[in-house]
Amino acid sequence: MAGIGIRLQSLATRGSILGATTAYLSATIITAGPWLSGVAALFILRVTTAPYLSEADHALLFATIVAVFAASLIVAGGPQMLITRYIADRLYLNDIASIAPTGAGVLFLVIPFMFISTPFLILAPFHFQYRVLVSTLFVTLSMLWIIMLFISAVYQYMYIVVIFLLCYSLGILASFILTPQYGLLGSLGGFTAGQLLCLSLLIMLIYLEFPSSKGVSFAYLGYLRKYWNLLIIGMLYAISVWVDSFLFWISSHGLVIAHFYHLFPPYDTAKFIAALSTVPAVVIFFVHLETNFDYHYQSFYRSIQNKKTLSDLVRAREGMREAIYKGLRLLLTVQGLFTIFLCLVARDIAAFFSLASEWIMLLRMSIFAGTCQFVVFITMLLLLYIDQRRTALVLIGLLVLCNMLLTLLTLYLGPAFYGVGNLIASSVVAVVGLFLLNNRLKHLERLTFMNQPMM
Repeated sequence: MAGIGIRLQSLATRGSILGATTAYLSATIITAGPWLSGVAALFILRVTTAPYLSEADHALLFATIVAVFAASLIVAGGPQMLITRYIADRLYLNDIASIAPTGAGVLFLVIPFMFISTPFLILAPFHFQYRVLVSTLFVTLSMLWIIMLFISAVYQYMYIVVIFLLCYSLGILASFILTPQYGLLGSLGGFTAGQLLCLSLLIMLIYLEFPSSKGVSFAYLGYLRKYWNLLIIGMLYAISVWVDSFLFWISSHGLVIAHFYHLFPPYDTAKFIAALSTVPAVVIFFVHLETNFDYHYQSFYRSIQNKKTLSDLVRAREGMREAIYKGLRLLLTVQGLFTIFLCLVARDIAAFFSLASEWIMLLRMSIFAGTCQFVVFITMLLLLYIDQRRTALVLIGLLVLCNMLLTLLTLYLGPAFYGVGNLIASSVVAVVGLFLLNNRLKHLERLTFMNQPMM
């Protein structure tokens, strides 16, 4: 009994597991929010600038924004997860004074991001003004995905929504005004200006939300040793979203734009529509997570802190499992019905987005795959909630591998099978993820105590 008491005390004073509550809920906003807003902005930008751009410039604008979004999300994916965990632990320990200095320290990530963009800035076969704008947009978006976690970490979601709506609207308006006079550079410059404004406002909000007299803190870098797997999980998840697109881009079916960018517009358009289709799932997940699962999650770890009995732990654990099952049933019911509806009107959606009728089946496959991939995403987050980082890493690694291999197979089989690989990979990994999550939850109290250091 003495040994158990020491371990309970050790767990109670560490705070890192319970601190993950904010971290991984924040990660949902970070990953889903920018992606969906970016997709919406991309299509609006295409419509508003279409009358003023040639077909070649229009294709180049689309390729530029797609490539920059993909690159920035992949580059920022790892640091997002790591820094989010550090911020959550600071908040759990009520170390509010360190948040703003950490934000200042995170701003120095602009240096490696600029270094990554340097080869494009120097070697890309475009005009210097275009290269500067693209490099600026890449660095801005990469920083934006990271900086916004400081606001989402304290549940200031409305701030993020308002800022993103305002800045994307202003960016699109600036593009619309500048395009007639400056063409492609005007479109890209206006959109980039909107992103710079968004980044500036988020940085300002950090200092308003977390006033501090301290300077700059790089303490978050100390988490690299302890939570290195979070860095890999974040990066691999971003890669899993884009690996199938990348394989289509470099295939013989890919379209080369301006002798530099490689895209496959039918597949990219279908995936963007699929991303927008997951909005109901995102909303349901947030509402259910905050109102149901989180209560039992907090109860489980508070029971350990308060040295309650094993039956109390089991009761809280079963509450978590029940909350997850109810949430998944609700999510799959609502999102499933919405997905079926979109598949029924897929022909009209394809016509609206100028997608040829031969790609309607691809669109339907992508919509179903988008739902399955979101299930994988929330399964990964729930595994991270209970500090099962190795399991989450294996799950996301499996998603990358399956998506890559099955996409290569569908490329070999031909256009009739495009999208099937992504759908099968996402659905199989979703089932595997739910099995692993259920298994870990059934033994949560044992896994929790086994993960504690020996005293």
